Amino acid sequence: MRTKLFLLAVCIIRLLPLGAQTAAPSVESLRACAAEKGIEPKDYIFSLFEQSDIVVLGERDHRDTTQYDLILDILADPRFAKRIGHVYTEVGSYNMTDDVNRLLQGDYPSHEAFMESLYAYYRKTENFYPMWEKYNRMKFLKGLYEINRKARRKITLGLTDCEFSWDSIRTAEDYAKVWESPEMEYRDSLMAAHIADMYARQTPLKGKRKALVITSQPHAINHSMHLARSGRQFGTQGWWMKRLFGEDNVRIVILNWFDYNLFDGTRLPMTADGHWDAAFERLECRPFGIDLKDTPYGATAYNGFIGGTTQSAKGLQWQDVADGLIYCVPLYDHVAAWGIEGLVTKEFEPEIRRRVKIFFEVTQPGVEVPVEAAIEEYNVFHTHPAAILGRDEVKGLIRRVMDQNP
Repeated sequence: MRTKLFLLAVCIIRLLPLGAQTAAPSVESLRACAAEKGIEPKDYIFSLFEQSDIVVLGERDHRDTTQYDLILDILADPRFAKRIGHVYTEVGSYNMTDDVNRLLQGDYPSHEAFMESLYAYYRKTENFYPMWEKYNRMKFLKGLYEINRKARRKITLGLTDCEFSWDSIRTAEDYAKVWESPEMEYRDSLMAAHIADMYARQTPLKGKRKALVITSQPHAINHSMHLARSGRQFGTQGWWMKRLFGEDNVRIVILNWFDYNLFDGTRLPMTADGHWDAAFERLECRPFGIDLKDTPYGATAYNGFIGGTTQSAKGLQWQDVADGLIYCVPLYDHVAAWGIEGLVTKEFEPEIRRRVKIFFEVTQPGVEVPVEAAIEEYNVFHTHPAAILGRDEVKGLIRRVMDQNP
């Protein structure tokens, strides 16, 4: 049941057939480029802040916990609080920003007291789902609190998603108004607008306002398209941010993942036919950050969704949609984790049942509501390879690419 539910969550996006792709850059050209130009990922991020005021970091799978080791390492570096001081996340309703900062910047008599407050905050739910079950959110909030607890200058967290509160939802009709609202349809522009509002109120540090933005890759990329149905221009969050703050003042950096848009349920579509991962393996998996423009990484075909839609970008290369790449943690070591032990207490259970029933009534009418399975998803810690296939299977795929490209 656990694996089935996980795979359902991963594949809720429309699955598209594998199509013909342009020739991938050679494994050797990728390896040589990274060896020559790549620098340590954390230093790469701070080097971008020397050039620009805003860095957008495109997450891979929301469930992957390994990427948050890097994110928390960046935030824990003294340079971040001193020079930047603000981080924004896709996860989290805009109206809960004050609540989360009271939590993360508060003083507590003990670790247990903080955890009690953290769980109480988390049960409110930071977005429009019954519960955000991805474990890395809990990991992020705990990590940021610990960073703030030890520092004189506190880091401020900005929440950017649609305004929402389950306290205002009494019926399925109430929820349907939110689910079908223009704000939901145009989340990318709304998230960018929320950032612009909070960014304008930042206190400059050393005369500059700077910020790190963490959002999923489909939102992070720089791309727009015309929607025939509505006659409107649809831009991703990254596209809107470059329009709002300046093309060169925003740097979009993506983390290594796989071409999730091409996943057909059986074949794992590694980026550039596996050449990116094979090159990383030949580098002995040494993490690196690198600019994409005029590199074989940048010249690789982009196969991904646009924003929160099920439409994919056509005929683009990675350098068309992002400015930089960070390769850290090989694909076979990415870990999807969900469920938080003890989150659904006996007292909280009636409320989570209510939310789940309303959510399914609106989003999947006529479907039997899997309340018990949902509660287990939220309340029991689970892990699964974030690359869908098992670790040895993925290593074998990469080894095969290496053997075919000596």
